[in-house]
Amino acid sequence: MVRTGFFFFLLFVPEVVFCQLFEGRVIVHEDNNSGVAYVNVGIIGRNVGTVTDQSGNFSIYLDKIYDKDSIRFSMIGYASRSFLVRAFKDNAIKTIYLGPKSYSLTEVKITYHKAREVTLGTPVISDALKSGFAENNLGSELGVKVKTRGQVKLEDINLNVATCTYDSVTYRLNIYQTIDEIEYKNILTQPIYISFSKDKIDKPITLALGKYSIIVEGDILVTLELYKDLGEGKLLFYTQYFTSYTYHKKTSEGKWTKAPGAIGMYLHGQVIKGDL
Repeated sequence: MVRTGFFFFLLFVPEVVFCQLFEGRVIVHEDNNSGVAYVNVGIIGRNVGTVTDQSGNFSIYLDKIYDKDSIRFSMIGYASRSFLVRAFKDNAIKTIYLGPKSYSLTEVKITYHKAREVTLGTPVISDALKSGFAENNLGSELGVKVKTRGQVKLEDINLNVATCTYDSVTYRLNIYQTIDEIEYKNILTQPIYISFSKDKIDKPITLALGKYSIIVEGDILVTLELYKDLGEGKLLFYTQYFTSYTYHKKTSEGKWTKAPGAIGMYLHGQVIKGDL
């Protein structure tokens, strides 16, 4: 068998040239100086962005060609804020205030029946193909799309990791409801992180999700996001070429693209309404 390896994210045409560096901080609100950690910062529709550090500080390079675009600050659990890039650059004080976001709970009617366990996505164990994060761009995401025919309460997420050159890694989990091919809405109401060490990748990496009471329906995009700098290295997943696609974007506000082959990322859940 011929073994082939490839990486996503290897080639990008740089969008930003002759840029100026801008620095700032994201805090909770005007009466509270607490920084908001790991906030996504990006120009909407562009591959330009970053993520705040643990103290809420950020730095981003901005070129004048983006002056008519908008820059957005977003974080699960907080109301997003957007600014015209030109106005943001002209403001001498780069302090961004984010307020808590309230979520309306969708009523779910549960029909009691014998619990049915389901798998969403495809476990991949073949080492013939590997793909994954090959660049450490803050805010970049990688994941798969799965389909449900009813309402499913998620129990866990599982990763078939092929290569991890880091001693340990941590990523942010995102789960999006698919609106259409270009629009996705994050359905999580609190940040969820998954961490593991490289000596554990001989088995599927599993994160329990039951305590978060996540209910999904329809087409769902499940991703991992690089939200803090891991340094030099790479994380690759076993990949099955003929099944589906792997979705990825370079920054939080960049456009989703897809490549043939689905990485080993899958979910377990219980059907609470409908049939799969």
